[in-house]
Amino acid sequence: MKTKKYISYVAQYTFILLWGGTIALKLRSWQETTSEIQMQGFPLWLTETVLWGLPLVFVLLIGLLIYRPTVNLGIRLSTALITVFTLYLIAGIAKVFGYTPCACAGLWPTNNHWLHIALNSIFIIIGIIYLILAHRSRAGRDVKPDLGRKEDMVSS
Repeated sequence: MKTKKYISYVAQYTFILLWGGTIALKLRSWQETTSEIQMQGFPLWLTETVLWGLPLVFVLLIGLLIYRPTVNLGIRLSTALITVFTLYLIAGIAKVFGYTPCACAGLWPTNNHWLHIALNSIFIIIGIIYLILAHRSRAGRDVKPDLGRKEDMVSS
């Protein structure tokens, strides 16, 4: 039980630090952030949506991760979002888009796609471990050990 609680705190606070750190860095150097998003090769309307939408999504995720009743949802959505980012990088490296997008829009100050993928994978693994443990504990609550089988009651 202590391990599940420890993993829960690790997942919760690592995602809070990830999204909070990303917001702080991106807002501090807004001009650079704008140019990094523009280098992704998105259409103009999508560039503007991503530029203004991602910080709002990060703030929403931090709120979900801080408020105890929504931590589970916050970790699920955080894991999904970092997975989408990672799949985007992998698709870019595979030239699915016809070009390789800049890996400079992330938290890590490097254009090394594989480093971004490796670091994102750590967050994905933490999130998946949390989700597996959360699912196991929920399944245990559905079992009522003091109830017997119907057939056992009839034969007594």
